[in-house]
Amino acid sequence: MNITTKVMNNKQYDLINFNHLMMIYEFNYQLIHNLFQFNFRSKKLSTFVANHQVLQYEPIMISKYTSIFKLYYKFWNNLSFQKEYHIKPHLIFTLYNDVKLLEAKTIKQSKDFNCCLADKIKTNIDIFLWLKLFNKKPLNIN
Repeated sequence: MNITTKVMNNKQYDLINFNHLMMIYEFNYQLIHNLFQFNFRSKKLSTFVANHQVLQYEPIMISKYTSIFKLYYKFWNNLSFQKEYHIKPHLIFTLYNDVKLLEAKTIKQSKDFNCCLADKIKTNIDIFLWLKLFNKKPLNIN
């Protein structure tokens, strides 16, 4: 009987975590659209300035309802012969326009479909906090 109760508790916990993750995806979608007045269906490399930080948008795959891209800092170095450089993260963003969600995954999470839900939550909370640093507009949180 304890085994059945434990399995049921794990399923409830996973459901709560999944709902939490979907809420984070919704908030991240709002944040990125509040931050950038940009069409994330663009197939061109683009540069943004947000709070004096220069960010580079690199599209990976664009379709009717989904955009997959990287977003990273762009730096200028006046001390070396190579003036411009990027620090590319190990993150891949997937923007779902039809359901208004923004998912961030590490490259490892992208390759492993059965990745731990807790890892996905941690990654997306980190993105939420990162986007929140740039954002001045309030979120529409219901």
